Order: sequence, then C-alpha cells, then structure tokens
Amino acid sequence: MSATTISGRLAELGLALPTVNPPRGSYVPAVRAGDLLFVAGQAPRRNGVLEFSGRVGRDLSVEQGRDAAALCALNVLGHLAQACGDDLARVAGSVRLAGVVNCAEDFDAHSKVLDGASDLLTAVLGERGLHARIATGASSLPSAMAVEVEAIFQLKP
Repeated sequence: MSATTISGRLAELGLALPTVNPPRGSYVPAVRAGDLLFVAGQAPRRNGVLEFSGRVGRDLSVEQGRDAAALCALNVLGHLAQACGDDLARVAGSVRLAGVVNCAEDFDAHSKVLDGASDLLTAVLGERGLHARIATGASSLPSAMAVEVEAIFQLKP
C-alpha cells in the first residue's frame, strides 16, 4: 500500500471514491462517538442509482451478490473518507462489518456474498481493514436492494 489517502488507494485498485449517497430516511449516514465511526447501512448504489436489486440466489448469482457487497463497501469508504479527511493515517482500524443479503429462506452463501465487502476493506486498508463480521439474510430489503452493509471504524485523533 503506497497511497496515503483512501481515494489514492482506491485509484491504485482501479476504483474511484464515490460521491456519498444521501440518507433515504430519518437518520444520518455516519456518526462519530469518541474514536469510533459508525457508518449506517449502505446500498449498492452508484451516483444514487441502485445497481443491484433482487434476491441473491434467485435473481442474482452469488458473484453478483459479492459485487453488490463490494459496491456497498465502496460507499462505506466514502463516508469513512469524509470523516477522516481522506487520510489513511487517521484510520486506526476496521472494527466490525455487518451485512444483510436479500435472499430466499434456503439461501446459505451469505458469507461468500459479504466477502466482497470484506475483501475490499482489506484491499484498501491492509491489515487495518480486518474486522469482526456478521452476515445475515432477509426476505426483503429497502428499495429491493440485493445487499446492505454497515461498518464501524476506529479513528485516530
């Protein structure tokens, strides 16, 4: 990892820091409490447009679900970059990632889908991207999105 910014590290990976999506309800997209940053659930949207909708395992493949989870994580990183001034040195680590997969009740590859988000955080943050995680499923998500991902980070002063 040679870049010193989140946007620079993403550029090295052939990705761009997204414009953060505004909340679609009565909440804020990120809250800092002490040295922790809580990023609200992010959808697989790019520039406000939902790119992955439907149920993983029925309407979308597991690989498409991974791509949706990675896009959610990219949006999470957009909020992280805002909170730390895009400075990787201010990120102490990723604490927890939680993801929900829109799927049928017999779907069992939740972890494989959420690996898309986990792998992106690790690619961008290195060892600081390692985190605890929960991967769950739901029979529906807002806007019929395929995956939703939230995260908690520890920031340095």
